[in-house]
Amino acid sequence: RFETAASRAERMFTPGGRRKVRTAADPPMPPDEALKMLKEGNRRFVKGEPQATRTNEGMRNALVDMGQAPHTAVIGCADSRAPLETIFDAMPGDIFVLRNAGNTCTHAEGSMVGSLEFSTGKLGAQLILVLGHTKCGAIYGATNAYLEAKNSEVSSVNSALEGLLLDLAPVAEKALADMGSNSDAETVAAHAVRVNVFHTIDFLLKYSAPIREKVKNGQLEIQGGIYHLDSGNVEFMGRSPSQPELLSSKVSIPPSMTREGGRTSGYGPAMRGTHGVRTGADSAIAAEDALKMLKDGNERFAVGAPLAKHATSKMREALVSHGQAPHTAVFGCADSRVPVDTVFDAMPGDLFVLRNAGNTCTHAEGSMVGSL
Repeated sequence: RFETAASRAERMFTPGGRRKVRTAADPPMPPDEALKMLKEGNRRFVKGEPQATRTNEGMRNALVDMGQAPHTAVIGCADSRAPLETIFDAMPGDIFVLRNAGNTCTHAEGSMVGSLEFSTGKLGAQLILVLGHTKCGAIYGATNAYLEAKNSEVSSVNSALEGLLLDLAPVAEKALADMGSNSDAETVAAHAVRVNVFHTIDFLLKYSAPIREKVKNGQLEIQGGIYHLDSGNVEFMGRSPSQPELLSSKVSIPPSMTREGGRTSGYGPAMRGTHGVRTGADSAIAAEDALKMLKDGNERFAVGAPLAKHATSKMREALVSHGQAPHTAVFGCADSRVPVDTVFDAMPGDLFVLRNAGNTCTHAEGSMVGSL
């Protein structure tokens, strides 16, 4: 529906020129209009002409009585220099805000994805913006850690911060590949900020079926941006280049919310084992659960989102001291293009693997059958 400037002003402002608040009494805002509001708000912020500076009791009561209906959900960084409502000159009720160090989904991804499913489902937001910023400490730290350690094996971490930086290594790795091995750390880290924005968007598309379906149906738009600390301007980057490919993903929930990803309570069999890998200390897994593990692992491999990592020294010690208890025996081909453990995203201790040319029992059948 075409809306005149006068009718839009009447809807958004009081007769005295004060911004109104959005509530659940307002209709959902199309993503292009929500994006326009963000851009206009950022322009006002840069000019030093904010409009969202004052609320009153009536506005606050309206948000309580009628509930919220944010026009946009934003994943931003926790950095104190990048206050999202201020950057976009947003009123209470305008934007649904998620923030952490590095505007990322590498940890607590269930919390981030679940929150976005809530805001785009129950609350009706039709735009998600993932916003990075220049000189991001988390991304610069991850990049420097990656550049220092890329030729050494990291087997464990000693703090949550180290874990966060370690799991941002794929972002730093891609940034280095894009910029070239001769690039200095500053150049790689600055580019990694951009890579990380699309990395987070790609995670949402890979691991949330409700979000994917809304994007497919044109009910939701996901875009990225970079906030420039020096100028105050937000650079809007558009959609992830990988969006068309990722819309075919079949994964329905984030890795951390599955037993394979390390969940230790709730539903499903304890598939990873009490020591992080399956050992003789773990009980047998039913055939249907083992088959599901293979299917899920292959899906992760196919979409480029593996969970299996190098075993730590403690995991290796557990495999030695407790022995093995693989959930599946696999009879595969020796072909170098079909690495069985990789194809099923399996950890050490998961699979008992037999391989020969042609995955056959025509020769040395006693060996193969006896092994099985």
